[in-house]
Amino acid sequence: MSRPRFRSLRGRVCIRPESGISLNPGRGNADVEAAALIRNCLTQRQVAIAGISLALLAVLCLSPSLFGDRVSAAVEGLGAASPLWLWIAGFFFAATSLSGALAWHAAIRASGSPLPLLDASARYAVGCGVNAVAPAHVGTALRIALFSRVTKGGCWTVSGAAAAVGVTRVVWLGVLIAIGSAGGVLPFWPLLVIGAVVGGAAAAVVVSNRVALPTRFEQLLAAFKSLASSPRDLAIVAGWAFAGAAGKVIGATAVVTAFGIDHPLSAALVLVPAVELAAVLPLTPGNVGLASAAVALALGSQGVDSKIALSAGIAFGALELLTGMVIGAVGALALASPWMRPFVRVAAIVTATGVAAIAFGATVVLPAVS
Repeated sequence: MSRPRFRSLRGRVCIRPESGISLNPGRGNADVEAAALIRNCLTQRQVAIAGISLALLAVLCLSPSLFGDRVSAAVEGLGAASPLWLWIAGFFFAATSLSGALAWHAAIRASGSPLPLLDASARYAVGCGVNAVAPAHVGTALRIALFSRVTKGGCWTVSGAAAAVGVTRVVWLGVLIAIGSAGGVLPFWPLLVIGAVVGGAAAAVVVSNRVALPTRFEQLLAAFKSLASSPRDLAIVAGWAFAGAAGKVIGATAVVTAFGIDHPLSAALVLVPAVELAAVLPLTPGNVGLASAAVALALGSQGVDSKIALSAGIAFGALELLTGMVIGAVGALALASPWMRPFVRVAAIVTATGVAAIAFGATVVLPAVS
């Protein structure tokens, strides 16, 4: 039997089997390549950045006094939050990620590459997990690479589908920003940027229908053209994007409610667009710190005490980080199944379920009955 060849490209170390070799005859090569990509095709720089970022984050979490007395007091204030509402928030943050996966699945299907729903969700989830532990949208790049393995047109088609989903998300974000702008809390200028993005997408579709473009540009605009010509597909993608935005608002409402802040829904409608704007360029794992600061500033603008606002911001960032890591672990487990024996997968699932049940009981049930 011939041995696999190894190929190195700009710091990436990838394994490419010779023609005719099947690593798992019972599964498609796409699953095998996807799992290998997770393990082998992250650049060494990206892995190093993720490791350093997590190490610094762990040090700062264990020693909040390094941020000053104000942050240390805000961390201590987390004990006043309702565990039940924080669990509810975590559930809706997870639902937001699921809505994103379904939106990607619908957009890629509209571009001509129907994928199994569970497979698409797993690939999307891995990106969520990497974004939770690495800055600068590294997880999004890996997500595009994972989908490109099983999509016609490769990364160009996937990038176009991702951009199409992003435009629909931007529209719903614009609605939230408009609400905040009407209340005088958020600036008006992001609406101009959102209008330019939507107008640019519409113009690109019009031009592509009238002018012959290179193949790669046709692949990039495939999802836009398909959604523009199919109101049903557009409604599905926009619907899942709306579900994701609604889940984020409900989760934020639950976080605010956990700290006993008045008018939680009104506060959530302000802090969610603030967090989304802060996430445009995430400089920390899971945007931790920037998201917390955005939440604290948004709540502070609503007259919330600064200590409570900062505690709510820390809780919001921590929940998003932990939810992303859990979802990413589940997605990686699903894609890595060709290398795992069935009893190992069952043991992992049972262990995870048991840990979640114990954590729920310790944080919600026992405080409620004591």
